[in-house]
Amino acid sequence: MQHLGAALLLLTVTAGAAVGATTTQSAHPPEPQGYWLGPIHGPVPATIAGGTVIHTAALAHLLESDVPVLVDVAEVQHRPAGLPPGTLWLPPPHRDIPGSVWIPDVGRGAISPRFAAWFQTRLAELTGGNRDKRIVVYCHPRCWMSWNAAKRVINDGYRAVFWYPDGVEGWEQADHPTADAPPEGPDAR
Repeated sequence: MQHLGAALLLLTVTAGAAVGATTTQSAHPPEPQGYWLGPIHGPVPATIAGGTVIHTAALAHLLESDVPVLVDVAEVQHRPAGLPPGTLWLPPPHRDIPGSVWIPDVGRGAISPRFAAWFQTRLAELTGGNRDKRIVVYCHPRCWMSWNAAKRVINDGYRAVFWYPDGVEGWEQADHPTADAPPEGPDAR
């Protein structure tokens, strides 16, 4: 009976290790060479070259001692498909980490030159032209928009870029407050 118990334990540990290895390998794809152009929702890298990955506890600590520029890049919620014509629909308020600037869609893999130029100008305003000012970029978990936008900020020459992949949901799950935010963009002002 002891041998059977030991065999089952070994089988469970071996199966668990295999599942863990598969999950780990597929959980975080490698960073692409440029911007991610595939579907925006799905597994994201665990790293960002030229920037720093920050998680909820570290971000909360950073916000206690500093006032970084917080940039939410989540997309605007669109009218649900299948609503009957004439049905009134208003998007729900957009939740952010308090003090954030919401710039929807700047994390798409490809953006127009006009939008890119506007974003560069807006970042210069938000940072006072200081390329060493800390900038935290986020949206939702498992969303490439924040990774792309953080990469865009790094490529624009900012040297203290933090990517927060936990997103607003991770912030809320840790019982931190949120605030409603209006969208900004070249056509939103």
